[in-house]
Amino acid sequence: MTAAPASSDTKLSVAERMARLLGIVPWVVKQGGAHLDDISARFDYPRDQLLEDLTKRLFFVGVHPFTPDTLINVFIEDEIVDIEYADWFSQPMRLSSEAATRLLAAGRTVLDMSEGRVQQRPGDDTEAAPLVRALAKLSLSLGAEGPDGAGQIDVCLGHAPAATLGDLRQAIAERRRIEIEYYSFGRDAMTSRAVDPARLLSHDGVWYLFGWCHRAGAERVFRVDRIRSLAVTGEPAGVELPAGAEPSLDLGDVDRTATIRLAPGAAWAADYHEARRRTERPDGTIDAVFAVASESWLARVLVQLGPQGELVACDGGIDPDLRSATAARMLERYRR
Repeated sequence: MTAAPASSDTKLSVAERMARLLGIVPWVVKQGGAHLDDISARFDYPRDQLLEDLTKRLFFVGVHPFTPDTLINVFIEDEIVDIEYADWFSQPMRLSSEAATRLLAAGRTVLDMSEGRVQQRPGDDTEAAPLVRALAKLSLSLGAEGPDGAGQIDVCLGHAPAATLGDLRQAIAERRRIEIEYYSFGRDAMTSRAVDPARLLSHDGVWYLFGWCHRAGAERVFRVDRIRSLAVTGEPAGVELPAGAEPSLDLGDVDRTATIRLAPGAAWAADYHEARRRTERPDGTIDAVFAVASESWLARVLVQLGPQGELVACDGGIDPDLRSATAARMLERYRR
């Protein structure tokens, strides 16, 4: 007798689906196969989404060169799911210390993303338990002490007050409107806003909130570390943003800027990278102001321009010696 599957009315986010798949794969392998409805009910995974992820996503998980012996095999017959690890996964991994540390950091990030989404049943491990055990073993192999050594690697997705992030996650999950006091760096002004929160995004060490701003009457992006106060109201969110691709930052929402002095031969960069404004100087050089959503992007631009571009002003904690530091790291990498 199979269990009743999870309701198809629920739609899981990408992070929630990833967290559940991390538990589904080892569980199905250990069981030697399981019914679709049993998997759906056990992991609270809507049946249609589960079937889509098994046949259109998990089926193609593997490693380079993505030949049949390096891919996970998924078989579904008479609604019975059978999962087989690829032959490649039966071989012990040989990782350098650097590769192992990167893998550990990535695993910790996934675990943090799934926090609060996995469910515990009496007598059962959490869905993320296989990942926790794997991270502990990996951490011990790197020399960390203690069974919970996986916690020795601290993964920071961005700097923002933990209480603020917690309240935002609660408001998003419960579809509640929030009221915030928000500081706009570009306008140097504090404003009060009512927002229907939709998504949180970590980008280049900064947390951003995407939501519907009733003051502006449109979707807006807010830096979480500039929210001075926040209150989750009892009023339900009245605007639901359309579903679609994962949110991305628009340069119009970015208030961190950098000014690069361009030599006459590099004036093209102001157009190519869409400078917000430019000032021509008597000597023929141009001071171009760029929105900086990612410090890594700015570093690449500065290295590309070389002596034809000079960083003359920056804000938001950008290193004024960014080009030199980036060039030094690149040279060190080539020496290895």
